[in-house]
Amino acid sequence: MMTTARIHPEALVRDDGVRREIYRDPGVFALEMERIFKRTWVYMAHDSELAAGGDYLTMRIGTEPVVLVRGEDDEVRVLVNRCRHRGAIVCERSAGNAKSFRCQYHGWTYRNDGQLVGVPYPERQSADVRERLGLVALPRVESYRGLIFASFNPDVPSLTDYLGPGAIGYFDRFLDQCLGLPLVAHKQAHRIAMGANWKLQVENGMDGYHAGFTHRSFFDVMQRRLGTSVRYASGLPTATSRAFRNGHCAIDPETTSRKPLINRVATLPEAEERLALLRAEVGDDKYEDYLGGLTGAGINVGIYPNLQLIGIHIRRIDPVSVDQTVVSVRPLLVDGAPDQVNWLRLRYHELFYGPAGFGQPDDFEMFERVEAALGDTHDGWFRFERGFGAEQAVDEGDTTLGNVSDETPQRGQYKQWTALMTAEG
Repeated sequence: MMTTARIHPEALVRDDGVRREIYRDPGVFALEMERIFKRTWVYMAHDSELAAGGDYLTMRIGTEPVVLVRGEDDEVRVLVNRCRHRGAIVCERSAGNAKSFRCQYHGWTYRNDGQLVGVPYPERQSADVRERLGLVALPRVESYRGLIFASFNPDVPSLTDYLGPGAIGYFDRFLDQCLGLPLVAHKQAHRIAMGANWKLQVENGMDGYHAGFTHRSFFDVMQRRLGTSVRYASGLPTATSRAFRNGHCAIDPETTSRKPLINRVATLPEAEERLALLRAEVGDDKYEDYLGGLTGAGINVGIYPNLQLIGIHIRRIDPVSVDQTVVSVRPLLVDGAPDQVNWLRLRYHELFYGPAGFGQPDDFEMFERVEAALGDTHDGWFRFERGFGAEQAVDEGDTTLGNVSDETPQRGQYKQWTALMTAEG
């Protein structure tokens, strides 16, 4: 395997493909953690997950342990979850509410804004230890419409500049998915530990080519239940994929798949009864509007490097090692909607993305099949050439537009991967 010093990222990516080393070399992974996850914006959580002062979540940015916490002053901070004394984790729980964090190794105590407030036997410490050794706080934390991002890089552009107008337009479409009502994160997330490289999930969430094959059994079941022909929009010219700047992307089959998505609601257990209760509660006019919001916006949005907005859920991608990744899938509920709306949304989500769903387990099977076959090949290249050269530049060059089955998003992701991995400093 290559050491970090010997890695030349520009040799691992070309316009229509990538080398197998980007999925299997620990040196490449280590460089990604430094040059991608520590240099740009990384998605953290939805604002509703930190509803009160003192609420916190523990997570990682790349391989760095951090605490995302709302302070008593209502400011959201990201603190490195490492005691400044001897480096132990200071907060072990995954979530909770606390005014302070106490290291169990030597008892150093930090306020939830990171300030060091307690050192046992202080007479043997320097007088300024509390001023010098608070928890390290990330220099940049910003949010867009309730989605919180953070960066280790003090010089990273503003979050809105980083997202750019193309991605923001799709971001807004996703978040306005049910009558423009606010969305709140479900308290529980479905977490999957997969034995494969993190970039496989980044690619796949924005892949409009695989659905009709990988998820064939799902479409067969839907066809039997609905009694009509059911297929994904992969071959339809009006369904598009888009690559924006900075590696963000989208697949947009909405105009051709919206009605089939809504039809799936009718296959859910208790759907007929629940839909009747919803119609009786809101009336015929509002019923159609709410019905359209049950399945989300019908688009997939990828914000590089670790956020995907799909269906009704937020998907966070956390690299663990070169061949281990944790993917968190958290549904979004509609704040202020009738109870029947959120009940149906959750059942719809579980149909495809739950642990026993028809879709997501298929994807993870494919990731592990790729991982199992990452040994030597005849030339070592994995190809993203579908639609290459047939795309259009739109939005004054800010967006590359392709067919929904083109590998336009993946080429955009690896353009950003190369830019970050080859940047010095």
